[in-house]
Parts: sequence; C-alpha cells; structure tokens
Amino acid sequence: MKRLFLAVAIVVMTSAFVAPASADYSDYGLESVEASVSTTQAGGHPDLMIGFRLKTDPSSPADLTGLHEPYARTKQISVAVPAGVIGNPNAVETCTVERFLTSMVGGGCPAASQVGVTEIGLYSFGFRYTEPVYNLPAPGGDTVARLGFFASNLPNYINIRVRSDGDYGLTASVEGIDATEKVVEATTTLWGVPAAPVHDTERMTPSEAFSGIGTSSPRPPGVPEEPFMINPVRCGLAQPVTVSLSSYQLPGQTFSMSDALPPMTGCNQVEFDPSLTVTPTSRKAGAPTGLDAELTIPQNDAVNGEATGQLRDAVVTLPQGMTIASGAADGLQACSDAEVGYKASPPRASQCPPASKLGSAEFDVPALSRVIDGEIYQRTPEAGNLFRIWLVTDELGVHVKLPGEIHLDPVSGQVTSLFLDNPQVPLRNLKLHFRAGPRAPLANPGSCGTYLSRYEFSPWTGNPPTVDVAPMTIDQGCDKGGFSPSLAAGSTNPTAGAFAPFVLNLTRPDGDQNVSGLEVTMPPGLLAKLAGVGLCPESSIPSGNCPASSQVGTTTVAAGPGSNPLWIPQPGKAPTGVYLTGPYRGAPYGLAVKVPAQAGPFDLGTVVTRAAIRVDPETTRVTVASDPLPQILEGVPVSYRTIHVDVDRPGFTLNPTSCKPKEVGAKVTSAQGAVATLADRFQVGSCADLPFKPKLSLRLKGGTRRSTFPALRAELKARPGDANIGKAVVSLPRSEFLEQGHIRTICTRVQFAADACPAAAIYGKARAFTPLLDQPLEGPVYLRSSNNPLPDLVADLRGPIDVVLVGRIDSGADGGIRTSFVSVPDAPVSKFVLSMQGGKKGLLVNSRNLCSAKSRADVKFTGQNGTGIHLRPVLANSCGKKQGKAPRRRAN
Repeated sequence: MKRLFLAVAIVVMTSAFVAPASADYSDYGLESVEASVSTTQAGGHPDLMIGFRLKTDPSSPADLTGLHEPYARTKQISVAVPAGVIGNPNAVETCTVERFLTSMVGGGCPAASQVGVTEIGLYSFGFRYTEPVYNLPAPGGDTVARLGFFASNLPNYINIRVRSDGDYGLTASVEGIDATEKVVEATTTLWGVPAAPVHDTERMTPSEAFSGIGTSSPRPPGVPEEPFMINPVRCGLAQPVTVSLSSYQLPGQTFSMSDALPPMTGCNQVEFDPSLTVTPTSRKAGAPTGLDAELTIPQNDAVNGEATGQLRDAVVTLPQGMTIASGAADGLQACSDAEVGYKASPPRASQCPPASKLGSAEFDVPALSRVIDGEIYQRTPEAGNLFRIWLVTDELGVHVKLPGEIHLDPVSGQVTSLFLDNPQVPLRNLKLHFRAGPRAPLANPGSCGTYLSRYEFSPWTGNPPTVDVAPMTIDQGCDKGGFSPSLAAGSTNPTAGAFAPFVLNLTRPDGDQNVSGLEVTMPPGLLAKLAGVGLCPESSIPSGNCPASSQVGTTTVAAGPGSNPLWIPQPGKAPTGVYLTGPYRGAPYGLAVKVPAQAGPFDLGTVVTRAAIRVDPETTRVTVASDPLPQILEGVPVSYRTIHVDVDRPGFTLNPTSCKPKEVGAKVTSAQGAVATLADRFQVGSCADLPFKPKLSLRLKGGTRRSTFPALRAELKARPGDANIGKAVVSLPRSEFLEQGHIRTICTRVQFAADACPAAAIYGKARAFTPLLDQPLEGPVYLRSSNNPLPDLVADLRGPIDVVLVGRIDSGADGGIRTSFVSVPDAPVSKFVLSMQGGKKGLLVNSRNLCSAKSRADVKFTGQNGTGIHLRPVLANSCGKKQGKAPRRRAN
C-alpha cells in the first residue's frame, strides 16, 4: 500500500507543475489491436489473448510507466471475437457478485473461478496492473455470460452477448467505465483450461494485484481440468477480432480496429458424428401428422482432445409419400423478418403472431446454463419460395432466428427441409416438435410400411457430410385405397318450370383414391337460359379473369387429409367463379371453373379447370365433362374431399316441366383409373299447376286442284310459362296424300350421324325460337331412313346448340298423312315454323280440289306435365287465287 500511495503522490506532484496538454478530442481512437491464440488446432482449447492501445497525446507529461494521456476518457470497450470462438462458463466455478465485490476488503472470489488475467495501463497511476478475471453469473437480459475484474480498486464487468444480428458470434463489452480510469491500454488473456497447472503462476486475488504482491493464490485442490475456451472448427481463413471504443467526450461515435486470428488448422482431426430420429405423431396411413425430430451430436469434452465439429448445413428429406397437409393452412398466419426480429439491432425477442406457430423446439448447448426452449413459426412466403419456417429462441439472452427453407418436389410433393449456415456453436441436442392434430402440417404416406427419412449434415470443418437414414413406421389405418365417392345434386326449388339454382356436391371419403375427373349428366329438361349471358373470351380463361357477365356460379372445394380438410375459398380470400365459355373440345359451350388456391399466408396461384358442355341433340339432355383435375400445386397434393358447385346465376337454370322421376348422373374417375358411376334422384313438383295451350296453324301454298303438289307451312306457338310439349301428332285430312314418287333420296342414319346427308334428301326447312337462346335454331328437313315402312321426317336444327326433331310418318285413321313427334325435348319453344317444299319437290299431293270444301287437320298435343289438348285447325289454302295448270301426276 505504501508503494501505491507513493506512486500516486509523485504523479499528482508532477501533474501540478506541468501545463495541461492541449488535447483535441477528435484525435481519440485506437493505435493498435493485437489478437492471438496459443494453438491454432481447430476445436482446440487455446489461451486467447486480445490487447489494444489507445492513441495518446505526446505533448502530455508521461507518467512513471511512460504512458501519455489519452485524448479522451473511454466509456465503453467492446471486443467482437470470430464466430466459433466459444467460452463455456459452465465448465468453471462461478463467483457470486457479492463475493466479487469483497475482493478488495477480504473474502473475494474462489481461486477456481479465475478464468484468466488482464493487464491494464491507466494513465497517471504509475504502474500497470495485472488483475485476475473471474467467472461471474450472467445477470440476465441479453447477457449470456459475465466476467469480472478490477482496474485499480474499481470493479468492472465484462458482459458477453450473442451477435444475433449477424453471425451469432460473441461480443464482450465493458460498459460505463469509471471516468477516473484513464485507460490507455489493456491486454486480456482467457485460459483454455483454467485449472491447468501451467496457470499456477498467474493465480492471484485483486487485492494482491492492487498491492503489487503478485501471484500467491495456490491452485485449488480437487478442481478438475475442464476446457473453458474453444477454437473455431473452421479452417483455412483468418478471422478478425474487432475492438470498438466510445468515449465520454465524443458521444455517439465509435472507433474500431481489427486484428486477425491466424487460420485454424487440423480440421481433419475434428470429430463429427451426428444422428437423427424422426417420429410422426400419428402412425395412421394418409392421416395428418405432426413430427418429432431429434438431432444428437455427441460432444468431446476432453482437455487433450478437440471439441466436436459444429453443424453448418442440415438437409433432411422426408420419406416419399409424406407430404404437406393442406389443412394446416386453415387459419395459419405468417411471421415476417421484422416480426421475428431477424438481424434486428439491438437484438430483441420475436413478436410473431401466435397463429403462425407450427411447433416448438428445445436447444441443448453446453455453453448455456440449461436447455432453452424455442418455437417454430411459418415464415412469410415469397414468390417462388412459399414454404419457409423460422426456428427461434429468445431465452437466456440468446436471440436465435434461424431461417429454414422447405422445398417440395413439384411432381411427388416430397418434402426436403434445409437449414444452411447454422451458428458456429456446440450443439449437443436439438428437438423439434411439429404440432399434431387435424391441422398438423404434414400427411403420412397413404399406405402402411417402414419409411426412411434421409439426412445430410455438413460440419463447419469442411469435412465430408454425415449421410444416413432415419426409419419411421406407419402401421395403423392400413385399409386404404378404395374409391367410393358419393353424389348429391338437385334444384334448390324443385318446382316445375321454375328458374332455380342447381347445386352439386361430390364427396370422397378420407383415404380413398383421389378424384381426377368428373362427368355430370343432367336430368332431361333441366336446362339453362343462355340468352343474355356473356362468354368468357379465350384470352381471359387461363388467368380466370373472366367478365362478370359470363359468370354462372361458384364452387367450393375441400381438400386435405383427416377430419378437418381445408375449405376454399377462405374468408377474406379471392372468390371462386364458374364462367360460361364458347365452344370447347367439340362441344358448343364450355365452363371455366376458377379456384384461387389461397389459404392462410399461401397463394399457390389461380387454378382454372375447363369443362365441355355437350347437349344431346334428340333429348337436349346436358352433360358436363371436366378436364383432368390438378393433383398437385406447387408441390402440395390436392386431395379432393368435397367438390361443391352452385349454379346460381339468377334466371339461368330452368327446371323441367315433367314431374316424372329422373336422376342426375355422374361418372367419377380416380387418379389411379378407377371409375365410379353415381346417380342422385331428381324430381320436380307442381306440374299440374302449369297451363298448356299451344296453337298450331297450317297452310298449303300452291295448287289447289286435284293432283297438284302444294307446299306446306306449319307454325306452332306456345305461351311463356306453359308446360313444354312432350308429344305432337299431326294428321292431315284425306285431301292430302304422300306423293311417294317425289321421294328422290333418303339420308341414311350413317350419313346423318356423319353430317353428310346429300342435298337431294332435303325436303324443307324448319326454324325454332326459344327464350333460352339469343337466336333461333334453323336447318333443313330431311327424309331419313327408318325402321318403319316410311322414312322419318327429321328437322336438323342448327344454332348455338344443335337439336334434332324426329317425326314418324304413317297414315292417320282417316287415311291422311300423319306425322308423330313422340319424343319432343322438354324445352320451351315460343315458335316453331316448318316449311315443306311444293311443286316437283313436294311430298304432298291433293286428292281432291281443295276449294270444294274446308279441310281440317287433327292435332293432338301432350304436355310434359301429362296434360293433353286436341285441336282441329283449318288447313288454309290458296283458294280464290289464280291457279296454274295442274302438273301431270307421275305414276307410282
């Protein structure tokens, strides 16, 4: 003590007679930084030395040790060591803060808690101090470890933090340095093995150091030699140690300088033997499942050996057949870089939405006082990289925010997870627990068996990766793979002749083969009013951006395994749409079904599935046949559980006027080629309430004398709201016979089916008007071969759709020509005009002079609702008009 007081007195006296230096604060900064290790063996246990010296004012008086005064007084010193330089405070006894603070007055820290020494040069004190450095308990907050030392008689703390905003290396800081401590230089050495005998000559107490006694504290008996410092396990490159200072006189300014540790060597000697277990939370085939994964890396704690290699890259590929479960997206949110605090400065705890959590984690790091807990969050998707996760922990001052990537095979959906460039820290064990239950993120393979996950773990040493497999067993719910979908379909208002939405619901049991294609046949008479409906342009169909004028309905789809599949559209997401298109795949019309694949934070794009609308020309029965349904989107399997379609455009879907039982039929194809033929009963009511009063007018044009060949014009009119015609029998009076000699050519059924009837087979034309279409149907009238004695009269009506109206020709009860239309489609027709040729091409011949008496036809109509009506319209003619010479009748 006398030596100390004498030195202080000399300095004070000297200072009193020397003029103060004219220092400029802006000259403050570092003059030199030095860093070294006692061994460059990767994973070795070195003595780490870091020293620095400040710039000083040469015009100031030198103290007894030759130090000049610094330009400003240091407030904080920070040292950033390279990633991979690790100290393990758990390997050394801890000195309580209370004992540490008694170091100058007795008591003090146990010798076993000393982890190094620091030599400090303070201006004007007259000598340099070599002080012990102790291992203290971490104070909490963002400080993961703490060391303590004395500068003269003042305690100082070295707070050690993890650089969570960068490489997860360590930064040691001495903060709030007493302003009376005019720090000029310091050199701190942390021991690789604190209990090693080589450090016996450096053991001391702060009071001994302050008094200048030197080392006298013996090595504590029975203390095991445990490694405290660990070298990086990355070889071949120099790694910087950066010292940063700030001063009281220059607030807000930081001054930094670096020196590099020499490159590490001997990485090939570092052991790295990780292993992985992967266990699904459910062992049921095809079911949603969570996942428990455990990574174990045995640690080498031997004093004379090298620490275990550290994990750099982890790539795990789950078994073929284990895929993302789409149901997990329901209600899921995402956590952004800002919310998780990725590379935030200063580091902070995550603020991810609770709904973004996918699971939990446990980290066992030897350098920490206990196992720390963490969370797994869904990362915010980005274009081309939708499935990403965060692995997070915010405990014991550690703020780890590891970004992980999830890659999905676009064809099979196989899942590969990647965590690259992981922190260079010893990791004994890591457990990941992905949530279980109906909203679990994964789905098991669809059949039972043993499956292998492949893992590849690469160390920071650069040595070859560890590659192996982890088995898992699926042995429950093995009876999968059937195909038994069910169908429910019908009108929401089953009233005959009414406009009402049509709904269809196809469901598939969980575990059955997936739906691949759907063909639906509507009941006869269930039609759509296409008049006034726009068509989606072909150029708009791929994007699904069809105009509202073409929309006829919506669809809802449930997809995914388990009891809670994902329903699309979700609230707040883009709506679906069913749009009418022009001709498609040879059909007169088509549908474009737009389903935006949006769920939770994911947007897998817009799926547009097309379908062809075919109309049977003789029955007008409608069949809608879809293209193959997508089976996988962005690597996510689309396992259809429910396909629900609402054709709900007002005034679009029209019910039949027949109340006979019918059915909606469907042919459903599975992805494996299985076919299910389904039907649901369909029937409307209130048919008897429909009126039925069609009108028919008939006119002969041309010759009225016997043996002349008049043309015929028949005009049918029906009222809106009436029942549709189901059957029509028109018998001409005996005044008109069939002139068989004029039957020139008959179109065969083969020719008719091939649309190749000869022109000579045309004997008239027809035109039909319907409120369902914007334009009439019209076309030629043929004689077509028949199984009856006489050929059939066939009106081949063309337009937006094609309709074939077939009439059977025979003789009526009174011997006149009778044409029977026994299967008229259940479709509304406001007007129908039939014009048959006359003269040399006419099929009718007068059997008497038409002007001698009025002739009446006999007409019987039967409505689709069963109501009958009998008409006796006058057969109008050209009597009273100038007649030409009757042509000679050709003999039969």
